[in-house]
Formats: sequence, structure tokens, C-alpha cells
Amino acid sequence: MKKKNLIILTVICILSLSVLSGLLVYAFDLQPKRDLKDKAEKQGNELNTELNSDLNTAAEVSPTVTEAASPTPSGTAPSVTAAPDQAVPTGTASQDTSSNITATPTPAAEESSLTEIEHSDTEPIILGFAGDVNLDESSYPAIKYDAVGKDINGCFSADLLEEMNSSDIMMLNNEFSYSTRGTKTLDKSYTFRADPSRVEILKKMGVDIVSLANNHALDYGPDALLDTFDTLDNAGIDYIGAGKNLDRAKAPIYYSVGNKTIAYVAASRVVFSMDWYASENGLGMVGTYDPALILASIKEAKANSDFVVIFVHWGVERESHPEDYQRNLAKQYIDAGADAVVGCHPHVMQGLEFYKGKPIAYSLGNFWFNKSTQKSGMLKLYLEPDNTVKVQMLPAVANDTYTYLLTKDADKADYYDFIKGLSYNVNIDKDGFITKAE
Repeated sequence: MKKKNLIILTVICILSLSVLSGLLVYAFDLQPKRDLKDKAEKQGNELNTELNSDLNTAAEVSPTVTEAASPTPSGTAPSVTAAPDQAVPTGTASQDTSSNITATPTPAAEESSLTEIEHSDTEPIILGFAGDVNLDESSYPAIKYDAVGKDINGCFSADLLEEMNSSDIMMLNNEFSYSTRGTKTLDKSYTFRADPSRVEILKKMGVDIVSLANNHALDYGPDALLDTFDTLDNAGIDYIGAGKNLDRAKAPIYYSVGNKTIAYVAASRVVFSMDWYASENGLGMVGTYDPALILASIKEAKANSDFVVIFVHWGVERESHPEDYQRNLAKQYIDAGADAVVGCHPHVMQGLEFYKGKPIAYSLGNFWFNKSTQKSGMLKLYLEPDNTVKVQMLPAVANDTYTYLLTKDADKADYYDFIKGLSYNVNIDKDGFITKAE
């Protein structure tokens, strides 16, 4: 009996140990799974918290882009991907989203100006245009100018200087600020600022008016732009596209030449930051993502003049063909009353086109900007006494910071073949006169 009980007790002990071992194995197996589950739930909660925080932050920050996608046919800007070189107006934050702006019949005396130029009524009025100019203190043009003893003839050929200075009104793109003040814009690849004394260069070039609606006028902030206004004013050079407030920035500049009044306006579709746009009480420039504001300025200019020029900063850098939005906007400008559309910013030449008989020059390229060798040009518009307009492109080349006119017939022919290949339905004769192809 004792032996039998001992066997039973032994069996019970073995079974108990087996059960206990099984429970221990199950417990060790279950705990890691619970740990993994708890960790996953914790990470999920943290991820949701971070995602919500990112979404809230993104809702508060305006996006910037290097070169936005083309607008829809209606002229409104589509959605874009954020990147660091150009502000995209969105929603009510846009400077010019109002679609019901109407032209003011009479220009405001304190904002618009009128310059009188004596001219024979029997001779054509000549309007001259050039592209991008950079006089930043570390730029090749400034270095070249100093190296040749500040002799402008060492920077441009004599015949080109004569063409510029003999134009009744000469205009170009001022792609920098004049100042010794200001703070360099952060996170911007290139920033340009010239000493105010450099404005003498524009005087020697025969420049009468410049556009400040571009992606460099505010590189050194509002103080430098204010100094730019003062520098140009003191030099007797008009500026458009930017101002101490929105009224000044969008105001047309008028010239009375003989028996005709010429008006100029400017806008940029390439703007670095939202705070670069002019406001009611803040300095800045005029944009044209939504063209309503500049269209109103064109209508105002047309109501007070015989001929309206819009100078616009647009396109993609180093692209020889205009974007679809450029061609779309140009037509809107002309429909609003512009008689000529002149563009810049790509830093290369783009072609020409006529719309409703009005000339469009999409980009005049670099005129005096760096030391690379590339085609440039000077556009001339002849406003004839019989109210017709002749369009001429003078063939130029910028080479090692020296810009000169081509004079050999073969070189000129090659140049005009190149421009015609970039253009839309135009003919160009041996002297550079451009007409719409029939």
C-alpha cells in the first residue's frame, strides 16, 4: 500500500511540474507579444501627434516655389509644390486676387508722373528696350567697369551706346538694389546690391526708366529698396513695378513725346516671398499670378495715353521658349489695352509674336549680367506719325562682360535665323525689322 501511494505521489508531482512548466513557457511567450503591442500603440499615438502638429504648422505657413506651374487658361494660379525661390499667392492672401478692379480714368497726381520730351511730329518716336542688368559690387559687370577706369566704352560697343542714347525713351530691367544698407535675405541662392554711385552707369547708357518688379529688388530688405527709390529719383531715372506702397508700385509712368503720350507699367510673376508684395501701407512690388491688379493698371494707362508698354518679369531661367502662361498672360495684357509686351527673367533670348497686331517680346535675355558668351539684343519700337508701329531687333552678343552689336552680314543673318526659330509666325528682314507672317 505504501509503495502504491508513493507511486501515485510521484506521478502527481511529475504532472504538477509539467503543468507548471507549461504555464511558465506560456507566460514568457505572451509577455513579448504584449510588449510589442504596447510599443506599437505608443508609437502610433506619437506619430498621430506629430502628424497633427505638422499639418497645423503647414496650414500656417505660406508655400514658396522656385518656378510655379503654369496657370489655368483663366489666368488663376494652380496648386504648386513648395520650394525656396518664389512666393505663390494663395487664397485671400494674394496681393491681386480681386477680380472686380476697374480702371481709374485719371492717374493720381501724387503717384503717377508725366515727363515731357520735345519731339518733331514728323519723325517716329523711338522706344528702346534691353534685358537684365546686374551691377552688384561683386558682379563681373561692376568689376569690369572698374577695371576699364569707369569708361563705359570698355563695356559696350560705341554703336550700341549710340542706339541706347539716341532712343527717345530707353528702358531695361534693374535686377538689384542700390544701397549700402540692409540685411541679406537668408536661404536665397543669389543676392544683388550695388553701391548707389553705380547709378552713373545707367546714365552713361542713356537709360530713362527701369523695372524694379523682379526677384532681386528686395534681396537686402526694405531699407535697401527705399535707398533704390531715392537713388533713381536723384539720378532722374524713372522706375515702375515697385514702390513705397501699392498705389506707387502699380502706378503708370507717363511720357509726353511730341503729340503722343506713352505709358509704362510693370509686374513680376517671379517673387521670392509673400512679404515682397506691395500693400496699402507697405513697400514692395506688383505681382501677376492673378493679373487682375496689373490689368487694371493697364486699363488706367490706356485711358490716359496713346501707347501702353508693360514690362514683365516671368518665365523659366535658361529656357528659350516661353511657358504657356506667358503667352496666355500676354494676350490678357493686350486685351486690357497694352500696345507692347516686353519680358525678361529667363536670362536667355526668347522669341517674338504678334497678337491683334501688337508685338510681344517674351525675353530680351542678359544685356550686361555676367561674363558668359550669349546672344542678347536691343528691341526698338518706332511709333510712326501715321500711328503705325515698326518693330526692330538689333543683334547683339554679350561676351566676357562686353556687349556689342553684330555688324557682319553673315553674323546678322545667323542671329535673325535664330530669333525667327524661337518666334511664332513672324518674318525678319536683313535689318532686323519684324513683321507678322501672312
